[in-house]
Amino acid sequence: MKNTFKAWAKTESFQKKVAEAKLIIHDALKKSKKMYIAFSGGKDSTCLLHLVLKFNPNILVWHWDYGIYIPRKFEYETIENAKKIGARNIRIDTSNAYRYKEKVFYNTFFGKILPEFEKQGYDGVFVGLRKQESISRRERIKAKRIVGNIQEYWPLQNWDWKDVWAYIFSNDLPYHSAYNIYAPVIGWDKVRFATFFDPEFDFLGNSNLDGMLLWRWKNAIK
Repeated sequence: MKNTFKAWAKTESFQKKVAEAKLIIHDALKKSKKMYIAFSGGKDSTCLLHLVLKFNPNILVWHWDYGIYIPRKFEYETIENAKKIGARNIRIDTSNAYRYKEKVFYNTFFGKILPEFEKQGYDGVFVGLRKQESISRRERIKAKRIVGNIQEYWPLQNWDWKDVWAYIFSNDLPYHSAYNIYAPVIGWDKVRFATFFDPEFDFLGNSNLDGMLLWRWKNAIK
């Protein structure tokens, strides 16, 4: 499997997308006075982090900790991976309330964190959005629609899932072990790193899959 993705990394198509991503990063850093990068720990943000740190190793790496919806072992691994990739300046925000119906992340991010970033002079953020992920993300990128007042840059916008794994394996990057648990079941093209046992994704049947693959942590969710 790894050899297949490494072979894809040698294709002209892949090389062009990497060059495009680097150009977007280069131009964004020239336009913005102060930037940060949003890092979830997933495969897309892993590639993005590695690319951006090559240009600015001291850039702020911002991460949201979803609390009980991420097993602590997985959360610690996320931060360790960021450090292994080279992150020096990491900010982690979280909340003591984790019920999705309270929209904790959105309320905290837009009500507290984003205004703080604006006051601190941040005028740009790198986000690992890709058009292939969903229709809504494709439309958002096409319309250049950002979610706040800070300009967003999407270096991976034209990458597909093969490009992401090709970049990870060809650069020997540390990636989250959750992918090795879920990918053999649902496929390397569909696997994603998100919250676990989260009511937000019940309509997709995620909790059933989590209950099978991460049953040890099920009783920790309240």
